[in-house]
Amino acid sequence: MAKVIFGNHSAVRVPQTEKDRIRRFYRDVLGCEITRESDQKDDFRMGGNFYIAFLYENEGVALDESRFLKAIYLELKTDNVEEMRQKIVAFGVKVLEVPDPHLYFQAPGGQVLRLVGINEDLSKYEGTEHGEQFVGRAFE
Repeated sequence: MAKVIFGNHSAVRVPQTEKDRIRRFYRDVLGCEITRESDQKDDFRMGGNFYIAFLYENEGVALDESRFLKAIYLELKTDNVEEMRQKIVAFGVKVLEVPDPHLYFQAPGGQVLRLVGINEDLSKYEGTEHGEQFVGRAFE
């Protein structure tokens, strides 16, 4: 059977009005490199090998906040969860209440992100043999 994995490129449509905040957040807080910058699209490299493009749209085209909160989240991995958590929250993002001990937040542009540790054992979230006892239960 064919298998899939997430690739190393992603793109999101975001409101044009959030461009400056998106650039500051992804560059200054998360440490991404802007590899291409224009009025309609910015490309960022996160870490060594993940690329995310922000496609700037007029109001009404990108998902509004209430619809984005129902959308899928992207996972961010860091080698220092507490330090990165402090930097993210200090920037002024919207912190989301999720029954999970990780930081979930809405970044500038509306994307919902989850912050986890690079070496963290996430098996209890995967429903694997190491975490099947947690499937269908609230996280403590």
